[in-house]
Amino acid sequence: MNRPTLSHIYEGEVRDRATSSENLSTRLELNRRYQSADFHSWLQRRLNVSRGEHILDVGCGTGAQSLRFLDSIGSHGSISALDISSSSIEELSRSANFDHRLQAIAADMAALDDVINSRFKQKLYTLAHSSYALYYSPTRLNVLQRMAESLLSHGRLAVFTPTTPHGMVEIASRFSAIPEPVIESLEFGHSVLEPRFRSLFWEVEIHFFQSEMRVTSLDDFMGFYQATTYFQADAAPEIRKYADSEIGAKGSVNYSKNGYLIIGRDRK
Repeated sequence: MNRPTLSHIYEGEVRDRATSSENLSTRLELNRRYQSADFHSWLQRRLNVSRGEHILDVGCGTGAQSLRFLDSIGSHGSISALDISSSSIEELSRSANFDHRLQAIAADMAALDDVINSRFKQKLYTLAHSSYALYYSPTRLNVLQRMAESLLSHGRLAVFTPTTPHGMVEIASRFSAIPEPVIESLEFGHSVLEPRFRSLFWEVEIHFFQSEMRVTSLDDFMGFYQATTYFQADAAPEIRKYADSEIGAKGSVNYSKNGYLIIGRDRK
């Protein structure tokens, strides 16, 4: 099978920001520092990974979830992780101390079928997972289908995406136009994933993650904004002025950051 050309819903500078391991690390650290609820522990509780599981992690980034999966799968489990960013994969491998239970490959998720067939040692999984990633692919539904097909009997498929209300996007929209793919990503769970999951699985469950960000540092707020796919240099001075005013008046910039998790079990 021929490998598909690398693809992404963004191009050029925006694509670089979307796939940058440095930007990802910035967002993860600032979320950790300022969020009212810990997303990672919330997600892990709902995925309920147990010893001996074989997990496919699509769009794994620097391993925010893969590293946590390693803590749960015991000596006989495995993680097969894929991300478009080679620097993210390198960082994940280093962070995992090149654990033999983890196989991490840099590849476009559009090539998932080829990667599973030709490169991953593990071919079937108890959990196929993707967080903050699937909507970046123009071939997202094909990827989702392949993830479902990779499941062992009674395996589960879990996808997490951002959803509304999304306070940072709302703030940015006051000062510049928000790219259509960003708006679509906030509707992806309800509009695209839910009907597709209900066509694939007998059992579908949905969870909503709710968190409030209270950012007390102007530099941190701007650092987060600059690490997003909707950053606009022309709007940055006005957004900085807004954030400075909020911190001066309230002590922090406060906004919501919510998400949508869908889990499917028992394939039809």
